[in-house]
Amino acid sequence: MTKMNLTIEQRAELNNTEKQLRQPQLLKRIQSIKLRDRGFTNIEISEFLLTSDQTISNWVQLYKKEGIEALLRWNYKGKISILTIKQQQELQERNKLQPFEKAAEAKEYIKKTFGIDFHLHWVQKLMKKNFILHTKKRD
Repeated sequence: MTKMNLTIEQRAELNNTEKQLRQPQLLKRIQSIKLRDRGFTNIEISEFLLTSDQTISNWVQLYKKEGIEALLRWNYKGKISILTIKQQQELQERNKLQPFEKAAEAKEYIKKTFGIDFHLHWVQKLMKKNFILHTKKRD
Protein backbone atom coordinates (compact mmCIF):
# COMPACT_ATOMS: atom_id res chain seq x y z
CA MET A 1 0.00 0.00 0.00
CA THR A 2 1.41 3.33 -1.00
CA LYS A 3 1.17 6.79 0.49
CA MET A 4 -1.42 9.06 -1.02
CA ASN A 5 1.01 11.93 -1.68
CA LEU A 6 -1.50 14.72 -1.25
CA THR A 7 -0.65 18.21 -2.44
CA ILE A 8 -0.12 21.07 0.00
CA GLU A 9 -3.50 22.46 -1.10
CA GLN A 10 -5.27 19.15 -0.49
CA ARG A 11 -3.75 18.85 2.98
CA ALA A 12 -4.79 22.41 3.81
CA GLU A 13 -8.32 21.73 2.57
CA LEU A 14 -8.56 18.56 4.69
CA ASN A 15 -7.21 20.37 7.78
CA ASN A 16 -9.59 23.32 7.37
CA THR A 17 -12.57 21.05 6.79
CA GLU A 18 -11.66 18.89 9.78
CA LYS A 19 -11.65 21.96 12.06
CA GLN A 20 -15.15 22.94 10.93
CA LEU A 21 -16.83 19.53 11.11
CA ARG A 22 -18.84 18.45 14.13
CA GLN A 23 -20.11 15.10 12.84
CA PRO A 24 -17.91 12.23 14.07
CA GLN A 25 -18.81 10.06 11.08
CA LEU A 26 -17.49 12.65 8.64
CA LEU A 27 -14.46 13.45 10.79
CA LYS A 28 -13.42 9.80 10.53
CA ARG A 29 -13.48 10.08 6.74
CA ILE A 30 -11.20 13.12 6.74
CA GLN A 31 -8.88 11.53 9.29
CA SER A 32 -8.65 8.34 7.27
CA ILE A 33 -7.39 10.28 4.25
CA LYS A 34 -4.88 12.21 6.35
CA LEU A 35 -3.60 9.00 7.94
CA ARG A 36 -3.26 7.31 4.55
CA ASP A 37 -1.24 10.32 3.40
CA ARG A 38 1.08 9.71 6.35
CA GLY A 39 1.67 6.14 5.21
CA PHE A 40 -0.65 4.19 7.50
CA THR A 41 -2.30 1.08 6.04
CA ASN A 42 -6.06 0.64 5.79
CA ILE A 43 -5.91 -2.00 8.51
CA GLU A 44 -3.99 0.29 10.88
CA ILE A 45 -6.42 3.13 10.20
CA SER A 46 -9.45 0.87 10.62
CA GLU A 47 -8.19 -0.36 13.99
CA PHE A 48 -7.60 3.23 15.13
CA LEU A 49 -10.94 4.60 13.87
CA LEU A 50 -12.92 1.48 14.83
CA THR A 51 -14.26 0.74 11.37
CA SER A 52 -13.55 -1.89 8.74
CA ASP A 53 -10.55 -1.77 6.42
CA GLN A 54 -12.98 -2.08 3.48
CA THR A 55 -14.71 1.10 4.65
CA ILE A 56 -11.35 2.89 4.72
CA SER A 57 -10.63 1.60 1.22
CA ASN A 58 -14.03 2.86 0.04
CA TRP A 59 -13.39 6.32 1.52
CA VAL A 60 -9.92 6.53 -0.04
CA GLN A 61 -11.25 5.52 -3.47
CA LEU A 62 -14.13 7.99 -3.16
CA TYR A 63 -11.74 10.80 -2.26
CA LYS A 64 -9.36 9.95 -5.11
CA LYS A 65 -12.18 9.75 -7.62
CA GLU A 66 -14.50 12.60 -6.58
CA GLY A 67 -12.69 14.72 -3.99
CA ILE A 68 -13.61 16.08 -0.60
CA GLU A 69 -17.20 16.99 -1.55
CA ALA A 70 -18.04 13.34 -2.19
CA LEU A 71 -16.31 12.31 1.02
CA LEU A 72 -18.53 14.68 2.98
CA ARG A 73 -21.82 13.55 1.45
CA TRP A 74 -23.88 11.78 4.08
CA ASN A 75 -26.28 9.44 2.29
CA TYR A 76 -27.15 7.20 5.21
CA LYS A 77 -30.93 6.91 5.59
CA GLY A 78 -31.06 4.75 8.69
CA LYS A 79 -32.59 1.36 9.16
CA ILE A 80 -36.24 1.01 8.27
CA SER A 81 -38.31 -0.09 11.24
CA ILE A 82 -39.70 -3.60 11.11
CA LEU A 83 -42.75 -2.44 13.06
CA THR A 84 -45.43 -0.84 10.90
CA ILE A 85 -46.76 2.60 11.77
CA LYS A 86 -49.95 0.95 13.01
CA GLN A 87 -47.94 -1.40 15.25
CA GLN A 88 -45.87 1.51 16.58
CA GLN A 89 -49.07 3.41 17.42
CA GLU A 90 -50.52 0.35 19.12
CA LEU A 91 -47.34 -0.01 21.18
CA GLN A 92 -47.56 3.63 22.22
CA GLU A 93 -51.22 3.31 23.16
CA ARG A 94 -50.53 0.18 25.20
CA ASN A 95 -47.77 1.99 27.06
CA LYS A 96 -50.02 4.99 27.75
CA LEU A 97 -52.74 2.76 29.21
CA GLN A 98 -50.41 0.58 31.22
CA PRO A 99 -46.71 1.61 31.23
CA PHE A 100 -44.27 -1.22 30.77
CA GLU A 101 -42.36 -2.06 33.96
CA LYS A 102 -39.17 -2.74 32.00
CA ALA A 103 -37.93 -3.29 28.47
CA ALA A 104 -38.21 -7.07 28.83
CA GLU A 105 -41.95 -6.67 29.33
CA ALA A 106 -42.22 -4.54 26.18
CA LYS A 107 -40.12 -7.11 24.31
CA GLU A 108 -42.50 -9.87 25.34
CA TYR A 109 -45.52 -7.75 24.37
CA ILE A 110 -44.06 -7.12 20.90
CA LYS A 111 -43.33 -10.82 20.47
CA LYS A 112 -46.82 -11.91 21.56
CA THR A 113 -48.76 -9.18 19.78
CA PHE A 114 -46.81 -8.78 16.55
CA GLY A 115 -44.86 -12.03 16.33
CA ILE A 116 -41.53 -10.17 16.15
CA ASP A 117 -38.70 -11.18 18.47
CA PHE A 118 -36.41 -8.17 18.90
CA HIS A 119 -33.15 -8.14 20.80
CA LEU A 120 -33.66 -6.58 24.25
CA HIS A 121 -31.16 -3.80 23.50
CA TRP A 122 -33.22 -2.69 20.49
CA VAL A 123 -36.39 -2.58 22.59
CA GLN A 124 -34.60 -0.45 25.20
CA LYS A 125 -33.52 2.00 22.50
CA LEU A 126 -37.01 2.02 21.03
CA MET A 127 -38.56 2.82 24.38
CA LYS A 128 -36.12 5.59 25.30
CA LYS A 129 -35.54 7.33 22.01
CA ASN A 130 -37.62 6.53 18.98
CA PHE A 131 -41.10 6.63 20.44
CA ILE A 132 -40.45 8.36 23.74
CA LEU A 133 -41.85 5.36 25.56
CA HIS A 134 -40.76 5.23 29.15
CA THR A 135 -41.10 2.50 31.67
CA LYS A 136 -42.75 3.63 34.85
CA LYS A 137 -40.56 4.60 37.77
CA ARG A 138 -40.24 2.31 40.74
CA ASP A 139 -41.07 3.72 44.14
